[in-house]
Amino acid sequence: MELRHLRAFVCAAEFQHFSKAAEHLQVAQPALSQLIKTLESELAVTLFRRANRGVELTAAGAAFLPHARDALHSSELAVAAAKRARRGEIGEITIGYHSALLEANLPQLIRHYFSSYPEVKVTLLDARIQAQFDKLLEGTLDIGFARIFKDHLPARLRTHCFSTSRLVLLMPDNHPLADTFNGDLASLRQEKFIFLEDPLGIGLTSHILQLCRQYQLHPANVMQVPSLMSIPGLIAAGIGISILPQTLTQLSMPGIRTLELEQADMHSELSLITRVDERSRAVMHFLEEAQGWLS
Repeated sequence: MELRHLRAFVCAAEFQHFSKAAEHLQVAQPALSQLIKTLESELAVTLFRRANRGVELTAAGAAFLPHARDALHSSELAVAAAKRARRGEIGEITIGYHSALLEANLPQLIRHYFSSYPEVKVTLLDARIQAQFDKLLEGTLDIGFARIFKDHLPARLRTHCFSTSRLVLLMPDNHPLADTFNGDLASLRQEKFIFLEDPLGIGLTSHILQLCRQYQLHPANVMQVPSLMSIPGLIAAGIGISILPQTLTQLSMPGIRTLELEQADMHSELSLITRVDERSRAVMHFLEEAQGWLS
């Protein structure tokens, strides 16, 4: 049984006339009659009987008609869904972020994508950098967001600069340097620093420490924590100081002083990561939506 058999049957049932149905379907009447005969043979029932001016449904035909219509309607929906998926209007994508959702622009981008493509299911996955790499390569993650050393990027992945942020110094507002810090990073070498964990040495903390070393700052006392969310509280409590991207200072709270760093290269890039051979239209649409922030 094929869709053409169902179309011939439904059309003949609606017109109650084989000739008119054949004309509507733009086929010869013998061809339409053969389609219906084949359908009746497969079902082992008679669907039509002759009437004075055409044909009428038998009891079996009347029982079969609504289901045939449903099958045709479902096939139309299936075709439409396939075409919409090809255009990236439906489907699903998984986005890895770890601390990136704390960035100023990313939540707005995701919300805008939701409104533009409401029928695309978006799953957010909290994953560290290496886990994002692995899942992107496995195909279980579609897009990643991370601050990384690009030298460590696997060959099958590529990055897009989502945003660039100045690095700023955060310290307790009652710290002796809160009002007197002159921009000399080397003067901070004895301070206790609080950074995000970076066990593989390929993320934000390693990047910041590398920049600090260029200005003779080699922190002697470093505490690494698993979550950026905990850093402001630790600073406000007087546990230590930190250097973070300015876009993350929205995490700040009372008791913290934010100081700008004048060194020109003290900045950090948030990368959007995808597969080199990515073909998903839903992912492509996400990249298009991100164009307002990519730099």
